[in-house]
Amino acid sequence: MSDSNKVKLGPGTLYVAQLGTTEPTSISGAWPAGWSQIGYTDAGSQFDYSITAEPVEVEEEVDVIENVVTGRSGTLTFSMAETTANNLLIALNAGVSADRAANTTGTSTDNTWVEPPALNVIKRVMLGWDALDYNQNGDAFGRIVARKCLQTGSLSIPARKGNNKRLYSCTFTFEKPTGAQPFRAFFPNDLAS
Repeated sequence: MSDSNKVKLGPGTLYVAQLGTTEPTSISGAWPAGWSQIGYTDAGSQFDYSITAEPVEVEEEVDVIENVVTGRSGTLTFSMAETTANNLLIALNAGVSADRAANTTGTSTDNTWVEPPALNVIKRVMLGWDALDYNQNGDAFGRIVARKCLQTGSLSIPARKGNNKRLYSCTFTFEKPTGAQPFRAFFPNDLAS
């Protein structure tokens, strides 16, 4: 039977942390120490997950007899609307401030400068997504923790006239961490089925 209460709305909030940071263990409550909000985005975020497979064919059948999984990939794509030096460093794979790659930032009397990290010191991060059903009761309805991510997209920073915002557009691709799956999704019990 269909249930309109199971249709959820809203963009959610993005978080970032260094690898190995304690993960949340429930659908609600504060995120553990070490997680920080990424801030506003241009158009929310998009979680994508795909599997690639190769067909197994035999001469005696016209139908494929099996599909063998050859890979899988997960991504989280978003455009950061808060164009800070810290967010640029996250998009450049320099890591979070608690675990930043060396020689990527500094300060002078009137500025903070940023450079991409050397390829041999790029940092993976953990990403989190947290959503509240803002149009209903404010109840928690979803969380995702991506345990090991690398920004693999083309970093795009549009600068246009008018009310067009500058953005850091990026795509983080999930990697398999040691001893765990690439991500975990949380649902409240009323969305279990």
